[in-house]
Order: sequence, then C-alpha cells, then structure tokens
Amino acid sequence: MNTLRLSARIVACLFAAGAGCSKSHSSANSQSVARVAERPLTVDRARDAGIEMVVAGQAQIRTTLTLHGTIRPNSEREQDIRARYAGVVRDVNKRVGDPVAASEELLRVESNESLQTYGIRSPIPGRIIERRTNPGDAVDSSTVLLRVADLSTVWVEFALFARDLGQVRAGMAVSFHGATPEEHAEARITYVAPAGQGESQSVVARAVVDNRDGRWVPGQFVTGEVVIADTQARVAVVPAALQELEGKTVVFVEKDRGFEPRAVRLGKRSREAIEVLAGLSAGERYAAQNSYLIKADRLKGAGEE
Repeated sequence: MNTLRLSARIVACLFAAGAGCSKSHSSANSQSVARVAERPLTVDRARDAGIEMVVAGQAQIRTTLTLHGTIRPNSEREQDIRARYAGVVRDVNKRVGDPVAASEELLRVESNESLQTYGIRSPIPGRIIERRTNPGDAVDSSTVLLRVADLSTVWVEFALFARDLGQVRAGMAVSFHGATPEEHAEARITYVAPAGQGESQSVVARAVVDNRDGRWVPGQFVTGEVVIADTQARVAVVPAALQELEGKTVVFVEKDRGFEPRAVRLGKRSREAIEVLAGLSAGERYAAQNSYLIKADRLKGAGEE
C-alpha cells in the first residue's frame, strides 16, 4: 500500500468517519488501519493527507465593517421640470427611463392667459426618472411635471446604526457589490449625515460612484465593506490555522518529528489573516489548511492512552 493510499485511509477512517468507517470494513482491514494509526503523524504524512504548510510572516490586516445600502440618483445632478405659466398640458414626449439631451423638448403646455402653446426643454442631459403629468392636466408654475437626472454618477447611501457611528468617517474606502459578484465597485465615503432618520433610527453615509457605463440603477440594493483599520502585522497566520486545544487557541508548528501545538495571543483580524502578538515567530512553518486533522490525531492518541 503506497503512501498516498495510506494517507487517504487515515483521513477517511481516523479523522472523518470514526467508528462508522471501521464497521464497514472487514476485521483484517480494521487491524491494518489500527497499525497505521499507531505511526506518528509526521510532516511528510501530513502533507500527503492534504495539510498545507505555510511560513509565518508579515501580512496586511484590513478590518472591515459590513454595511447595507441603496443606489440613489445624484441629487446634485437632478432637475425638476415645471411649467413657466399656468395652463394645460397638451403633449408629453418622454416616459420614465427615456434618455434626454440638454435643451431637448420634453412636453408642451397651453398657457391660460395667452392661449399659446409653449415647449418646456430639459436644462441637462440625463434620463427621465419620474413623470407626474399627462396630456389634459391643469398645471401651474409650482407643479413638478418631470424629473431629469444625470446618472453618469450616482450615490450609494449606506445605513449606519448607533453601534457603527464612531467607526465610519468621510474619506474611508468602501467596496460594495450588488446581487452578483460581477456587480462590484470601489469608492470613498464623502459624507456622513450629522443627524439620523427617525423612521429607521439610522444615519446616512454616502459615496459618489462613477456610473458612465450605466451599471448601477437607482433603487438597487448593495452590500458594502468599509475599511475601518489597516494594519501591517509583523507575524500573521491564516484563520484556518487556529484550533482550540485544552482550552487554548493554538497553532501547530512544524518540528523535526511532527507538530508542536503552540498557544498564541491574537491581535487584529481580517478574513484573510489574523495577527499573532505572541507564541509564534516570523519564519516558523505552521499547519494552515486542514490543521484540524492534526488536532484529531492528537485527541485520538490521548483517548487511546
């Protein structure tokens, strides 16, 4: 039986299936596995079993805060379209979503005083995002008939709740995504509202986003990650390396004849790396992926004793 087959038998029978696996084999096979289990879990056998070894070293620890938000039109690039004189709407040339050019005629109104029909044009390029009138409507200069927005940039507005207020400030980087991984962008927080919204008990944090490709649609929900701390850790490990053993958080460090469980004191964390403040030195090799197999082997050995 070659090394690879022995390792597969170890993983399948000793670490995953336990007693259930032994019941499914003959007594001869069970005795063979037992003899293999008595051998120490060396570094070479660990590699064959899929345990990845990594050198401890420096890492960038980015602490992020998850926020939920909504795409909004850029209010600084919106225009409300109103009638110049009171009258009756005769024609409306645009629907919601239609593109418009600057100075393009949008609708016509018949004045009550002169009985002359005059056109109303868009002051900016963009799209119709709201239509509030139809032919035959009586209107005056206070009535908003259409709303035009330049959507080449949009706002993404995130909701900050009380627990988050002290952590998010203007200038912080934020990455966000929509419903699919392809819908992804990065920006910076440009504004944090000085007061909350009574209905949601939240404060708005806003970023301006380039939208010349039309990817982001007003009303679309997004999820963001704001970087609230960025630290260069002198020693760091991957999260999968950490195991709990005898009430302590440990990392399994490679030694000549196997692995030593090393208790560690941890610092800042991210999804990719965790800072180690004590217990592990830069340059030491440790078990990263599938380190739980080493823990399982040690616990099994202690149980047999």
